[in-house]
Amino acid sequence: MANQKLCAIAENLKTGVRVLELQPSNYFLDKFVSFDLSSLSSNNTGKREISSKWVNAFILNSAFRYKFEEPKRLLIMNLLRRVESSFHQYNLGSSQLDEYLLGDKRGISRYFSAVVCFEIALSHLYQAYMFGQRLTGIKLFNSNDNSSLDRLNKLYNISKHYDGTVSKGEIDEVNTIPIWITNEGFKSIDKFLSYNEVHEMMNEMEYISNELIK
Repeated sequence: MANQKLCAIAENLKTGVRVLELQPSNYFLDKFVSFDLSSLSSNNTGKREISSKWVNAFILNSAFRYKFEEPKRLLIMNLLRRVESSFHQYNLGSSQLDEYLLGDKRGISRYFSAVVCFEIALSHLYQAYMFGQRLTGIKLFNSNDNSSLDRLNKLYNISKHYDGTVSKGEIDEVNTIPIWITNEGFKSIDKFLSYNEVHEMMNEMEYISNELIK
């Protein structure tokens, strides 16, 4: 009985109350959520579907078909894990970005979910290259050569060490998040990586992964 009375009181209180729904301004989005967010109007990330399960294939190959010496087996295994994860997280990020853009831009949590997925995708893509570098002994890029891989490395480090960057005040202008999404690609305070460049690197790692499981 008491619960029924409380419910009735709550319903009476709600009667006649007008819910005020505010649409965030461009200033609010760019200042308190992320740089350039008010300019984000389309999802041009492009999902990257994969054609095979590289990790499963490699486990079966290494168990029943080929003998891989250590640590080569571990390096290949973890390269493939990172590649699979980068594709998976990239696609999740693209889906989350779709949900944000198709909404009314008040679902900011969807935008942040997309950012997190893309941060993981980029970091795992970079780590896959580093496992490849360890496997081959070939240096893949030089620091500050401004190649796609160099800028991927910079985005990876910015995301990884952002807590220290903010705490130490090492840069003049700090965004709410270390990496954000634009219509053309991924951006930090001083670095940019286009979707086309990311796709080219993912295509390259897809080719390498397919070769490793043959």
